[in-house]
Amino acid sequence: MSLTYPLTFPSGIGISQFSLRMVKSVAVAESPFTYNQQVHDFGGARWEAEITVPPLTQSNAQLFQAFLIGLEGRKGTFTMGHPLHNASGTVTADAASKGDTRISLDGSAMTAGTYFSISNRLYMATEAKASGSDVFVEIQPPLRNAISQGAGCDLTLPKGLWRLSTNEVAWSTDTSATTPFTFACVEAI
Repeated sequence: MSLTYPLTFPSGIGISQFSLRMVKSVAVAESPFTYNQQVHDFGGARWEAEITVPPLTQSNAQLFQAFLIGLEGRKGTFTMGHPLHNASGTVTADAASKGDTRISLDGSAMTAGTYFSISNRLYMATEAKASGSDVFVEIQPPLRNAISQGAGCDLTLPKGLWRLSTNEVAWSTDTSATTPFTFACVEAI
């Protein structure tokens, strides 16, 4: 039986450090004489992350090695969320098109900076949302897929779809017979 992607990030392993960033495809041309700038936003954006897993015992390290190797470098995908971002409430999205960065949400209030996911795609509200229906909110990154009326927004440990940022997977075991892992990944678009 072969693995089916996306894989689920192994439970019970834990994350000791999580570095997350948003990368935008914006070009800036600057005059060397006047320093006037021309800016062009190409519309592209993606999440990138570096994850450090705490030193694992031999049995847990083997499970995590199998997860990493099972991704087959950049070929496979997996779902994972930021371990510290968790919100409560019920929010649904109104119909929206792929690429939209302003969407209408219904339900609970959300603060600016709230992470949520729709169909395993990780988003952040870049402005606050008041409680109620048809409240328009700016989000990043742009919607990855069109969504239908009433699409659920997961606020409780929202997850994104990721792939390794390199085809190389490596680890080393120290004298205490534990194995720490650090790896980089990018949003799978």
